[in-house]
Amino acid sequence: MISNTDFEKAVKLVNTSSNVLITTHSRPDGDACGCVVAMHDTLTALGKNAKILMLSPIPQWYQFIFAQKASVLGEDISSEQLRAERLGEFDLIIIVDTNSHSQLDEFDEYLKQVGKPVLVIDHHVTSDGLGDIELIDSAAAATGLIILDLLKFAGWPVTKRIAETLFVAISTDTGWFQFRNTDSRVYRGCAELIEIGAEPVKLYEKLYKNFSYPRFKLMTAMLNTLELHLDDQYASQHILLSDFDRTGAMYEDTENLINECHRIKTVKVSALFIQLKDGRIRCSLRSKGAVNVNEIAAKFGGGGHKMAAGAYLPGPVENAKQIILDLVAEKLS
Repeated sequence: MISNTDFEKAVKLVNTSSNVLITTHSRPDGDACGCVVAMHDTLTALGKNAKILMLSPIPQWYQFIFAQKASVLGEDISSEQLRAERLGEFDLIIIVDTNSHSQLDEFDEYLKQVGKPVLVIDHHVTSDGLGDIELIDSAAAATGLIILDLLKFAGWPVTKRIAETLFVAISTDTGWFQFRNTDSRVYRGCAELIEIGAEPVKLYEKLYKNFSYPRFKLMTAMLNTLELHLDDQYASQHILLSDFDRTGAMYEDTENLINECHRIKTVKVSALFIQLKDGRIRCSLRSKGAVNVNEIAAKFGGGGHKMAAGAYLPGPVENAKQIILDLVAEKLS
């Protein structure tokens, strides 16, 4: 849990700032998107000049929570323009849902050069100590829960819109309350958000009944690569660059596809290998609890949680698949 002292430091830092830049990790998920918007709306209501900078395009199914288009680094503004303060001059940077250099891509260089105070709000075990002040709670199922605690501690208003964004953050990081991290704290927090105005049924439809046809075709291509190993306890799947070309899907369309194979009763651990244009392989790992996949990801500079983690491996895909197979075999034995 986060101490009142740390919350007080965070509130003081926000209160003494006027121009705030809010960002999150590349390839943003629901927790990242929800937290970014919640902090933006909160700071705006407090009279701050708050701006959002995303490090990757926002997946289509999360765009509804953004009131206006957020700037994307590399698309709307270059790293050079960011360093030249074309987006603005900031006296505070807030990073949500990550505390790792490796997840910030080109923004990491800006962060090292700009020399401004940094507030980190995160729930991951992996930590590079990016913040001058950090609100870290690895026991929280989602960063959205930490932000809810911050707003309540500070007495800052939680509007219906903020309640919706935090509900998206919490519900998506718990697999719509299916993952093992779904505890009583999750249900209590979501109950508060529902009382404020969040509507779960409408949010579920926007999040999970909103696949594009290309994304559905990409999922089909992925499922056709499914292999079971180690007495059917380990599932391996991959997506190649040619699959993106053939289906018309985008990289962000891969989010949560790895979870499909966990419908198989015997599967305890899974990996999804995604070929990137630079030759690296993005490896996403999931576990039902038998294996700490964060320990595997950490061997390659990645990280996450015990039951959900990721890392980059050198190509080709078959090489990456063999490396992970060997490590999972060690863990399961």
